[in-house]
Amino acid sequence: MARIVRPTWAIRCVQSGCKCLFEVVALEDGKQQEVVCPNCGEHYVYPAINDKQD
Repeated sequence: MARIVRPTWAIRCVQSGCKCLFEVVALEDGKQQEVVCPNCGEHYVYPAINDKQD
C-alpha cells in the first residue's frame, strides 16, 4: 500500500476517457518526477519546467 506524504499537489489526467485527479508529492525546487495515472496508466512528468534561454 502506498504511503501519502505531505505536502502534496494534485494532477488531473488529460486523457479524454479518464480525467482522474490524483495526488503527488510536492518536490524540492528544480527536481522532477515521473508519475503514472492510477486509473488509466498514462505517464506524466511533473512539475513541468519551462526551459527559457535568453
